[in-house]
Amino acid sequence: MHHPIHRPVPHTNTTTNTKSMPESNQLTQFPRPSVAVDTAVLCPVPERGLHVLLTHPGDGVWQLPGSILRPQERLAEAVARCLREKARLIDRAPVQLHVFDQPDRDDRGWVISVAHLDVLSTNDVGLADVGTQDSAGATVGASGPDGASASANSTDAEAVRRKLVPVHSVQELSWEHQEIVRVAVHRLRSLHERTPDPFGLLESEFSLRQLRELHEIVAGEHLQADTFRRTMLPLLEPTGQAVSQGRGRPAQTFSRRSELALRSTDFTSTDFTGGGGTAAAGAETTRTGTEGPQ
Repeated sequence: MHHPIHRPVPHTNTTTNTKSMPESNQLTQFPRPSVAVDTAVLCPVPERGLHVLLTHPGDGVWQLPGSILRPQERLAEAVARCLREKARLIDRAPVQLHVFDQPDRDDRGWVISVAHLDVLSTNDVGLADVGTQDSAGATVGASGPDGASASANSTDAEAVRRKLVPVHSVQELSWEHQEIVRVAVHRLRSLHERTPDPFGLLESEFSLRQLRELHEIVAGEHLQADTFRRTMLPLLEPTGQAVSQGRGRPAQTFSRRSELALRSTDFTSTDFTGGGGTAAAGAETTRTGTEGPQ
């Protein structure tokens, strides 16, 4: 009887052909996205609610102040440049808010946007002397096209057009910038729920009523006074001073506890992970009776 002959099976190389892949140190061989910075500058406007600052380049559309990162430019440098050139805001240091990395979120191409958040008073924005609103409810300057504020020291060609619009009336923005506003509003409201005046918009000493009025502007709703007092008192230091608030007894004043200063860790949270779609979903507030930013 003949036994079958067992022939050796030829060895097959199943490893990946590395010649088809660029060397790991040849970064230029990999496709690379552009990196943008966009800043949501939020502004609590007394008796009008929470607003966001929009800028207009003159030959485009209303938008958040933003820019593509230049070669060798750091994120903080790009944000400062953009706010200075497009919004006339000097010496600002916005905090990083969220990275929007949805590959198709920008119709210009593959762009990753590192969004930032800054919060200013109307005095800081430079629109405090404006008392008019346009048909959409925007707080605008007294001069400039489309009811926008233009810098008095700029030529017509270089004039920076700016306006404040309610955070719930940003339909004129691209959907990418609307998404940034939604996330910024959600984060700001979350901070105010657990921290008194986290961006230091009030004077160093303030009454509980002044603090509550600010938080109500940010929240977009009335806050029950007793509940607010119980929540915030443990986070405040009494000054031993009082301030007159119309009729009645002078109100006791407080200051924020020093350890409650806004920290960068407040923005290093996992609330908004993943791509732009996830961020948008996470940005929707769960406040009773409220749908989206108010």
